[in-house]
Amino acid sequence: MRQRMISRRRMLQGALAATATIPLLNSELARGQETTAPKRFVVFYTPNGTSESKWMPTGTETNYTLSPLLQPLSPFKAKIMPLRGINMNVVVNSNIGSEHARGIGGLLTGRALLKGNFKSFMSTNAGWSSGISLDQHLAKKLNPPTLFKSLELGVQVRDAEVRGRLSYAGPDQPVPPREDPYDTFQQLFGASVPGQGQDPGGSTALDRLRAQRRTVFDILREDIADVRPRIGKEDRLKLDAHMQSIQDIEARLGGGGSSNGGGTPATGSCQAPALGDRIDLSKDDNMPVIGKLQMDMMAAALACDLTRIATIQWSYAESEHLYPFLGLTENHHAISHQWPTNAKYEKIHTWFAEQLAYLLGKLDSYAEGDRTLLDNTVVLWVTEIGESMQHALTNIPFLLAGSGGGVFRTGRFVDYLANGGSARQHNDLLVTIANAMGTDDKTFGDPNYSTGALPSLT
Repeated sequence: MRQRMISRRRMLQGALAATATIPLLNSELARGQETTAPKRFVVFYTPNGTSESKWMPTGTETNYTLSPLLQPLSPFKAKIMPLRGINMNVVVNSNIGSEHARGIGGLLTGRALLKGNFKSFMSTNAGWSSGISLDQHLAKKLNPPTLFKSLELGVQVRDAEVRGRLSYAGPDQPVPPREDPYDTFQQLFGASVPGQGQDPGGSTALDRLRAQRRTVFDILREDIADVRPRIGKEDRLKLDAHMQSIQDIEARLGGGGSSNGGGTPATGSCQAPALGDRIDLSKDDNMPVIGKLQMDMMAAALACDLTRIATIQWSYAESEHLYPFLGLTENHHAISHQWPTNAKYEKIHTWFAEQLAYLLGKLDSYAEGDRTLLDNTVVLWVTEIGESMQHALTNIPFLLAGSGGGVFRTGRFVDYLANGGSARQHNDLLVTIANAMGTDDKTFGDPNYSTGALPSLT
Protein backbone atom coordinates (compact mmCIF):
# COMPACT_ATOMS: atom_id res chain seq x y z
CA MET A 1 0.00 0.00 0.00
CA ARG A 2 1.26 3.46 -0.88
CA GLN A 3 2.50 5.28 2.17
CA ARG A 4 0.94 8.68 2.87
CA MET A 5 3.47 11.46 2.36
CA ILE A 6 2.63 14.36 4.67
CA SER A 7 5.23 17.06 5.15
CA ARG A 8 6.05 18.43 8.59
CA ARG A 9 4.68 21.80 7.47
CA ARG A 10 1.40 20.28 6.34
CA MET A 11 1.23 18.22 9.51
CA LEU A 12 1.61 21.14 11.88
CA GLN A 13 -0.31 23.68 9.84
CA GLY A 14 -2.80 21.43 8.10
CA ALA A 15 -3.58 18.56 10.44
CA LEU A 16 -3.47 20.96 13.34
CA ALA A 17 -6.07 23.08 11.58
CA ALA A 18 -9.56 23.01 12.91
CA THR A 19 -11.24 20.72 10.42
CA ALA A 20 -11.78 18.22 13.19
CA THR A 21 -13.30 20.71 15.56
CA ILE A 22 -16.08 22.26 13.52
CA PRO A 23 -19.60 21.06 14.15
CA LEU A 24 -20.93 21.66 10.62
CA LEU A 25 -17.89 21.15 8.38
CA ASN A 26 -17.28 24.80 7.52
CA SER A 27 -13.63 25.78 7.36
CA GLU A 28 -14.56 29.23 8.60
CA LEU A 29 -15.35 27.70 11.97
CA ALA A 30 -11.78 26.68 12.73
CA ARG A 31 -10.79 26.54 16.37
CA GLY A 32 -8.42 23.61 16.39
CA GLN A 33 -6.03 24.68 19.12
CA GLU A 34 -8.74 25.27 21.73
CA THR A 35 -8.33 22.80 24.53
CA THR A 36 -10.78 24.43 26.94
CA ALA A 37 -14.42 25.25 26.57
CA PRO A 38 -15.10 28.64 24.95
CA LYS A 39 -16.71 31.53 26.79
CA ARG A 40 -20.21 32.61 25.87
CA PHE A 41 -22.30 35.73 26.46
CA VAL A 42 -26.09 35.69 26.84
CA VAL A 43 -28.46 38.62 27.40
CA PHE A 44 -31.88 37.93 28.93
CA TYR A 45 -34.19 40.95 28.57
CA THR A 46 -37.57 41.44 30.27
CA PRO A 47 -39.69 44.63 30.05
CA ASN A 48 -41.09 47.31 32.35
CA GLY A 49 -38.52 47.46 35.13
CA THR A 50 -39.23 46.04 38.54
CA SER A 51 -40.49 46.74 42.04
CA GLU A 52 -37.24 47.64 43.75
CA SER A 53 -38.25 46.66 47.28
CA LYS A 54 -39.40 43.24 46.08
CA TRP A 55 -36.42 42.61 43.77
CA MET A 56 -33.33 43.65 45.76
CA PRO A 57 -31.86 40.95 48.04
CA THR A 58 -31.21 41.67 51.71
CA GLY A 59 -28.17 40.95 53.84
CA THR A 60 -24.46 41.17 53.22
CA GLU A 61 -22.28 40.33 50.25
CA THR A 62 -21.76 36.69 51.16
CA ASN A 63 -24.66 36.17 53.58
CA TYR A 64 -27.73 37.38 51.78
CA THR A 65 -31.33 36.34 51.19
CA LEU A 66 -32.92 36.34 47.77
CA SER A 67 -35.90 38.66 47.49
CA PRO A 68 -39.43 37.44 46.69
CA LEU A 69 -39.10 38.20 42.97
CA LEU A 70 -35.81 36.28 42.78
CA GLN A 71 -36.90 33.17 44.67
CA PRO A 72 -37.17 31.05 41.47
CA LEU A 73 -33.39 31.47 41.12
CA SER A 74 -32.71 29.83 44.49
CA PRO A 75 -31.34 26.61 42.93
CA PHE A 76 -28.66 28.73 41.24
CA LYS A 77 -27.79 31.02 44.14
CA ALA A 78 -24.16 29.89 44.04
CA LYS A 79 -23.97 30.78 40.34
CA ILE A 80 -25.64 34.18 40.28
CA MET A 81 -24.69 37.70 41.37
CA PRO A 82 -27.43 40.32 41.88
CA LEU A 83 -26.18 43.91 41.66
CA ARG A 84 -27.40 47.06 43.43
CA GLY A 85 -26.41 50.65 42.83
CA ILE A 86 -25.87 50.76 39.07
CA ASN A 87 -27.31 53.74 37.19
CA MET A 88 -27.87 54.49 33.51
CA ASN A 89 -26.84 58.14 33.73
CA VAL A 90 -25.94 58.11 30.04
CA VAL A 91 -29.68 58.36 29.28
CA VAL A 92 -31.02 59.98 32.47
CA ASN A 93 -30.85 63.59 31.28
CA SER A 94 -31.59 63.02 27.61
CA ASN A 95 -34.75 64.66 26.28
CA ILE A 96 -35.07 62.21 23.40
CA GLY A 97 -37.64 59.46 23.86
CA SER A 98 -39.48 58.25 26.95
CA GLU A 99 -37.64 56.61 29.82
CA HIS A 100 -38.62 53.20 28.42
CA ALA A 101 -37.24 54.02 24.96
CA ARG A 102 -34.09 55.61 26.34
CA GLY A 103 -33.59 52.65 28.66
CA ILE A 104 -33.76 49.89 26.08
CA GLY A 105 -31.78 51.94 23.57
CA GLY A 106 -28.95 52.46 26.03
CA LEU A 107 -29.03 49.10 27.84
CA LEU A 108 -26.39 47.37 25.72
CA THR A 109 -25.00 50.37 23.84
CA GLY A 110 -24.17 52.68 26.72
CA ARG A 111 -25.27 55.59 24.53
CA ALA A 112 -28.27 57.90 24.16
CA LEU A 113 -30.88 57.78 21.42
CA LEU A 114 -30.63 59.70 18.19
CA LYS A 115 -33.50 62.02 17.28
CA GLY A 116 -36.27 60.50 15.24
CA ASN A 117 -40.02 60.34 14.92
CA PHE A 118 -40.87 57.20 16.89
CA LYS A 119 -43.59 57.61 19.48
CA SER A 120 -42.77 56.25 22.92
CA PHE A 121 -45.15 56.93 25.80
CA MET A 122 -45.48 60.77 25.96
CA SER A 123 -42.62 61.39 23.51
CA THR A 124 -42.65 61.60 19.72
CA ASN A 125 -38.98 62.35 18.97
CA ALA A 126 -37.27 59.03 19.64
CA GLY A 127 -34.86 57.52 17.13
CA TRP A 128 -32.53 54.52 17.18
CA SER A 129 -29.57 54.23 19.52
CA SER A 130 -26.37 56.10 18.70
CA GLY A 131 -23.92 53.22 19.23
CA ILE A 132 -23.09 49.55 18.81
CA SER A 133 -24.43 47.15 21.44
CA LEU A 134 -22.15 45.00 23.57
CA ASP A 135 -23.22 41.73 21.95
CA GLN A 136 -22.42 43.00 18.46
CA HIS A 137 -19.20 44.61 19.67
CA LEU A 138 -18.05 41.27 21.06
CA ALA A 139 -19.07 39.46 17.88
CA LYS A 140 -17.05 41.92 15.83
CA LYS A 141 -14.01 42.23 18.08
CA LEU A 142 -13.66 38.60 19.17
CA ASN A 143 -14.80 37.24 15.79
CA PRO A 144 -15.74 33.82 17.20
CA PRO A 145 -15.17 30.93 14.76
CA THR A 146 -18.82 29.93 14.75
CA LEU A 147 -21.43 29.61 12.03
CA PHE A 148 -23.40 32.47 13.58
CA LYS A 149 -21.37 35.34 15.02
CA SER A 150 -24.36 36.20 17.19
CA LEU A 151 -27.94 35.05 17.66
CA GLU A 152 -30.81 37.45 18.38
CA LEU A 153 -34.06 35.85 19.51
CA GLY A 154 -37.37 37.41 20.49
CA VAL A 155 -40.55 36.27 22.20
CA GLN A 156 -43.63 38.13 20.94
CA VAL A 157 -41.67 41.38 20.54
CA ARG A 158 -44.22 42.81 18.08
CA ASP A 159 -42.74 46.33 18.04
CA ALA A 160 -40.51 47.25 15.08
CA GLU A 161 -39.49 50.65 16.44
CA VAL A 162 -36.96 51.68 19.08
CA ARG A 163 -38.95 50.08 21.92
CA GLY A 164 -38.56 46.70 20.26
CA ARG A 165 -34.82 46.72 19.58
CA LEU A 166 -32.14 45.66 22.02
CA SER A 167 -29.19 44.92 19.73
CA TYR A 168 -27.36 47.35 17.42
CA ALA A 169 -24.69 46.74 14.76
CA GLY A 170 -23.74 50.41 15.03
CA PRO A 171 -25.30 53.88 15.34
CA ASP A 172 -28.74 53.92 13.75
CA GLN A 173 -28.38 50.19 12.89
CA PRO A 174 -30.86 48.10 14.94
CA VAL A 175 -30.68 44.32 14.70
CA PRO A 176 -34.18 42.75 14.70
CA PRO A 177 -34.66 39.57 16.74
CA ARG A 178 -35.98 36.33 15.29
CA GLU A 179 -39.44 35.81 16.76
CA ASP A 180 -40.45 32.58 15.01
CA PRO A 181 -38.93 29.48 16.68
CA TYR A 182 -39.57 27.44 13.55
CA ASP A 183 -37.52 29.88 11.52
CA THR A 184 -34.87 29.81 14.25
CA PHE A 185 -34.74 26.02 14.04
CA GLN A 186 -34.36 26.02 10.26
CA GLN A 187 -31.59 28.62 10.33
CA LEU A 188 -29.65 27.01 13.17
CA PHE A 189 -29.87 23.36 12.35
CA GLY A 190 -30.29 23.34 8.60
CA ALA A 191 -33.48 21.29 8.78
CA SER A 192 -37.10 22.16 8.18
CA VAL A 193 -39.88 22.13 10.71
CA PRO A 194 -41.38 18.78 11.76
CA GLY A 195 -42.55 16.68 8.85
CA GLN A 196 -40.33 18.40 6.32
CA GLY A 197 -36.75 18.11 5.15
CA GLN A 198 -36.32 14.46 6.12
CA ASP A 199 -34.89 11.55 4.19
CA PRO A 200 -37.23 8.65 3.44
CA GLY A 201 -35.53 6.81 6.29
CA GLY A 202 -36.36 9.64 8.71
CA SER A 203 -32.91 11.16 9.20
CA THR A 204 -32.76 14.95 9.34
CA ALA A 205 -30.16 17.27 7.89
CA LEU A 206 -28.69 17.58 11.38
CA ASP A 207 -28.26 13.81 11.57
CA ARG A 208 -26.40 13.83 8.25
CA LEU A 209 -24.17 16.70 9.32
CA ARG A 210 -23.40 14.95 12.60
CA ALA A 211 -22.41 11.81 10.69
CA GLN A 212 -20.18 13.83 8.36
CA ARG A 213 -18.54 15.47 11.34
CA ARG A 214 -17.71 12.08 12.86
CA THR A 215 -16.20 11.04 9.53
CA VAL A 216 -13.88 14.04 9.60
CA PHE A 217 -12.81 13.21 13.15
CA ASP A 218 -11.99 9.65 12.07
CA ILE A 219 -10.01 10.76 8.99
CA LEU A 220 -7.91 13.15 11.01
CA ARG A 221 -7.23 10.47 13.62
CA GLU A 222 -5.97 8.18 10.84
CA ASP A 223 -3.70 10.92 9.48
CA ILE A 224 -2.26 11.58 12.93
CA ALA A 225 -1.66 7.89 13.62
CA ASP A 226 0.07 7.51 10.22
CA VAL A 227 2.56 10.34 10.62
CA ARG A 228 3.21 10.23 14.37
CA PRO A 229 6.03 7.63 14.18
CA ARG A 230 7.88 9.75 11.59
CA ILE A 231 8.16 13.06 13.43
CA GLY A 232 10.35 14.32 16.26
CA LYS A 233 9.62 14.22 19.97
CA GLU A 234 8.64 17.89 20.17
CA ASP A 235 6.18 17.57 17.29
CA ARG A 236 4.76 14.38 18.79
CA LEU A 237 3.99 16.26 22.00
CA LYS A 238 2.19 18.93 19.99
CA LEU A 239 0.32 16.29 18.05
CA ASP A 240 -0.71 14.43 21.21
CA ALA A 241 -1.97 17.65 22.72
CA HIS A 242 -3.96 18.33 19.58
CA MET A 243 -5.38 14.81 19.63
CA GLN A 244 -6.57 15.36 23.18
CA SER A 245 -8.16 18.61 22.04
CA ILE A 246 -9.96 16.75 19.26
CA GLN A 247 -11.33 14.23 21.74
CA ASP A 248 -12.47 16.93 24.15
CA ILE A 249 -14.21 18.93 21.44
CA GLU A 250 -15.73 15.83 19.88
CA ALA A 251 -17.20 14.94 23.25
CA ARG A 252 -18.53 18.48 23.76
CA LEU A 253 -20.24 18.30 20.39
CA GLY A 254 -21.89 15.00 21.22
CA GLY A 255 -19.61 12.92 19.04
CA GLY A 256 -18.90 10.32 21.68
CA GLY A 257 -16.48 9.95 24.56
CA SER A 258 -16.46 12.11 27.64
CA SER A 259 -16.52 15.83 28.18
CA ASN A 260 -15.58 15.69 31.83
CA GLY A 261 -12.35 13.73 31.60
CA GLY A 262 -13.69 10.87 33.70
CA GLY A 263 -15.18 8.54 31.11
CA THR A 264 -18.76 9.55 31.85
CA PRO A 265 -20.89 10.98 29.05
CA ALA A 266 -21.89 14.61 29.36
CA THR A 267 -25.28 15.30 30.89
CA GLY A 268 -26.28 17.15 27.73
CA SER A 269 -25.39 16.69 24.09
CA CYS A 270 -25.26 18.73 20.91
CA GLN A 271 -28.65 18.11 19.38
CA ALA A 272 -31.58 20.06 18.05
CA PRO A 273 -34.60 20.30 20.38
CA ALA A 274 -37.97 18.94 19.33
CA LEU A 275 -40.38 21.60 18.07
CA GLY A 276 -43.69 19.77 18.22
CA ASP A 277 -46.75 20.96 16.30
CA ARG A 278 -46.73 24.48 14.94
CA ILE A 279 -48.44 26.97 17.24
CA ASP A 280 -50.06 30.37 16.74
CA LEU A 281 -47.32 32.93 17.44
CA SER A 282 -49.81 35.80 17.76
CA LYS A 283 -51.75 34.50 20.76
CA ASP A 284 -50.71 35.88 24.15
CA ASP A 285 -51.58 32.53 25.71
CA ASN A 286 -48.71 30.97 23.74
CA MET A 287 -45.97 33.16 25.18
CA PRO A 288 -44.71 30.44 27.58
CA VAL A 289 -44.35 27.76 24.90
CA ILE A 290 -42.78 30.19 22.40
CA GLY A 291 -40.29 31.33 25.01
CA LYS A 292 -39.42 27.77 25.98
CA LEU A 293 -38.79 26.85 22.35
CA GLN A 294 -36.54 29.87 21.86
CA MET A 295 -34.60 29.12 25.05
CA ASP A 296 -34.19 25.47 24.06
CA MET A 297 -32.91 26.62 20.67
CA MET A 298 -30.48 29.06 22.24
CA ALA A 299 -29.08 26.47 24.65
CA ALA A 300 -28.64 23.94 21.83
CA ALA A 301 -26.93 26.53 19.61
CA LEU A 302 -24.48 27.37 22.40
CA ALA A 303 -23.84 23.71 23.19
CA CYS A 304 -23.26 22.90 19.51
CA ASP A 305 -20.94 25.91 19.21
CA LEU A 306 -23.09 27.35 16.46
CA THR A 307 -22.81 30.65 18.30
CA ARG A 308 -21.20 32.03 21.46
CA ILE A 309 -23.12 35.30 21.72
CA ALA A 310 -26.90 35.39 22.07
CA THR A 311 -29.74 37.63 23.21
CA ILE A 312 -33.33 36.77 24.03
CA GLN A 313 -35.86 39.60 24.24
CA TRP A 314 -39.23 39.10 25.90
CA SER A 315 -41.81 41.53 24.43
CA TYR A 316 -40.75 45.20 24.15
CA ALA A 317 -39.98 48.20 26.37
CA GLU A 318 -43.14 49.75 27.83
CA SER A 319 -44.83 46.46 27.00
CA GLU A 320 -48.60 46.25 27.03
CA HIS A 321 -48.54 42.49 26.70
CA LEU A 322 -51.34 40.49 28.29
CA TYR A 323 -50.69 37.47 30.53
CA PRO A 324 -53.88 35.39 30.42
CA PHE A 325 -51.88 32.27 31.34
CA LEU A 326 -51.23 33.96 34.72
CA GLY A 327 -54.91 34.76 35.20
CA LEU A 328 -54.42 38.48 34.43
CA THR A 329 -56.63 40.64 32.23
CA GLU A 330 -54.86 44.04 32.36
CA ASN A 331 -51.79 44.83 30.28
CA HIS A 332 -48.28 44.74 31.72
CA HIS A 333 -47.52 48.48 31.48
CA ALA A 334 -50.76 49.45 33.22
CA ILE A 335 -50.14 46.92 35.97
CA SER A 336 -46.61 48.26 36.48
CA HIS A 337 -48.03 51.61 37.65
CA GLN A 338 -50.59 50.40 40.16
CA TRP A 339 -50.16 51.71 43.72
CA PRO A 340 -49.40 50.94 46.48
CA THR A 341 -49.20 47.16 46.47
CA ASN A 342 -48.97 45.18 43.30
CA ALA A 343 -49.54 41.44 43.50
CA LYS A 344 -50.28 41.31 39.76
CA TYR A 345 -46.95 42.92 38.91
CA GLU A 346 -45.13 40.56 41.25
CA LYS A 347 -46.82 37.61 39.59
CA ILE A 348 -45.51 38.69 36.15
CA HIS A 349 -41.98 39.26 37.32
CA THR A 350 -41.82 36.10 39.37
CA TRP A 351 -42.83 34.30 36.19
CA PHE A 352 -39.98 35.98 34.29
CA ALA A 353 -37.55 34.85 37.01
CA GLU A 354 -38.89 31.32 36.49
CA GLN A 355 -38.11 31.60 32.77
CA LEU A 356 -34.55 32.68 33.54
CA ALA A 357 -34.24 29.77 35.96
CA TYR A 358 -35.34 27.45 33.15
CA LEU A 359 -32.65 28.82 30.83
CA LEU A 360 -29.97 28.58 33.51
CA GLY A 361 -31.01 25.00 34.14
CA LYS A 362 -30.69 24.17 30.45
CA LEU A 363 -27.20 25.69 30.28
CA ASP A 364 -26.19 23.97 33.51
CA SER A 365 -27.21 20.58 32.11
CA TYR A 366 -24.35 20.56 29.60
CA ALA A 367 -21.10 19.32 31.17
CA GLU A 368 -17.83 20.81 29.95
CA GLY A 369 -14.88 19.26 31.72
CA ASP A 370 -15.24 19.93 35.44
CA ARG A 371 -17.60 22.81 34.68
CA THR A 372 -20.88 23.28 32.85
CA LEU A 373 -21.95 25.38 29.91
CA LEU A 374 -23.47 27.82 32.43
CA ASP A 375 -20.15 28.09 34.26
CA ASN A 376 -18.45 29.05 31.00
CA THR A 377 -21.10 31.64 30.15
CA VAL A 378 -21.83 35.20 31.27
CA VAL A 379 -25.61 35.65 31.46
CA LEU A 380 -26.85 39.23 31.96
CA TRP A 381 -30.47 39.79 33.01
CA VAL A 382 -31.59 43.31 32.05
CA THR A 383 -34.67 45.51 31.94
CA GLU A 384 -35.00 49.05 30.59
CA ILE A 385 -35.89 50.92 33.79
CA GLY A 386 -35.45 50.48 37.53
CA GLU A 387 -38.42 51.18 39.81
CA SER A 388 -41.37 50.98 37.42
CA MET A 389 -43.70 53.30 39.31
CA GLN A 390 -41.18 56.11 38.97
CA HIS A 391 -39.84 55.31 35.48
CA ALA A 392 -36.43 55.36 37.20
CA LEU A 393 -33.21 55.07 35.21
CA THR A 394 -31.18 54.63 38.37
CA ASN A 395 -30.51 51.54 40.50
CA ILE A 396 -31.31 49.26 37.58
CA PRO A 397 -31.87 45.61 38.66
CA PHE A 398 -28.95 43.99 36.84
CA LEU A 399 -28.14 40.36 37.59
CA LEU A 400 -25.24 38.22 36.39
CA ALA A 401 -25.29 34.44 36.19
CA GLY A 402 -22.45 32.11 35.28
CA SER A 403 -18.83 32.94 35.91
CA GLY A 404 -17.54 33.31 32.35
CA GLY A 405 -15.12 30.42 32.81
CA GLY A 406 -14.21 31.36 36.39
CA VAL A 407 -13.82 35.12 35.87
CA PHE A 408 -16.75 36.33 37.97
CA ARG A 409 -17.03 35.43 41.67
CA THR A 410 -20.65 34.39 41.82
CA GLY A 411 -22.74 33.45 44.83
CA ARG A 412 -22.57 37.03 46.15
CA PHE A 413 -24.81 40.10 46.38
CA VAL A 414 -22.73 43.09 45.24
CA ASP A 415 -24.22 46.30 46.68
CA TYR A 416 -22.32 49.41 45.63
CA LEU A 417 -24.57 51.54 47.86
CA ALA A 418 -23.78 49.59 51.04
CA ASN A 419 -22.02 51.41 53.89
CA GLY A 420 -22.42 54.80 52.25
CA GLY A 421 -21.00 53.68 48.91
CA SER A 422 -21.51 55.47 45.61
CA ALA A 423 -23.52 54.36 42.60
CA ARG A 424 -21.67 53.11 39.53
CA GLN A 425 -22.39 53.51 35.84
CA HIS A 426 -23.84 50.71 33.76
CA ASN A 427 -21.34 51.53 30.99
CA ASP A 428 -18.65 50.18 33.30
CA LEU A 429 -20.64 46.99 33.84
CA LEU A 430 -20.54 46.54 30.05
CA VAL A 431 -16.77 47.11 30.07
CA THR A 432 -16.38 44.52 32.82
CA ILE A 433 -18.29 41.92 30.82
CA ALA A 434 -16.31 42.72 27.67
CA ASN A 435 -13.05 42.21 29.56
CA ALA A 436 -14.34 38.95 31.05
CA MET A 437 -15.04 37.74 27.53
CA GLY A 438 -11.47 38.53 26.48
CA THR A 439 -11.34 42.10 25.14
CA ASP A 440 -8.92 44.84 26.17
CA ASP A 441 -11.56 47.59 26.20
CA LYS A 442 -10.96 50.42 28.67
CA THR A 443 -14.35 52.06 28.18
CA PHE A 444 -17.59 51.22 26.42
CA GLY A 445 -20.30 53.42 24.95
CA ASP A 446 -20.19 57.10 25.75
CA PRO A 447 -16.71 57.68 27.28
CA ASN A 448 -18.15 60.49 29.43
CA TYR A 449 -19.95 57.81 31.43
CA SER A 450 -17.31 55.11 31.46
CA THR A 451 -14.15 55.00 33.56
CA GLY A 452 -13.22 51.31 33.40
CA ALA A 453 -14.16 47.91 34.78
CA LEU A 454 -16.22 47.73 37.97
CA PRO A 455 -14.55 46.59 41.19
CA SER A 456 -15.62 43.60 43.29
CA LEU A 457 -17.02 41.46 40.45
CA THR A 458 -14.02 39.35 39.40
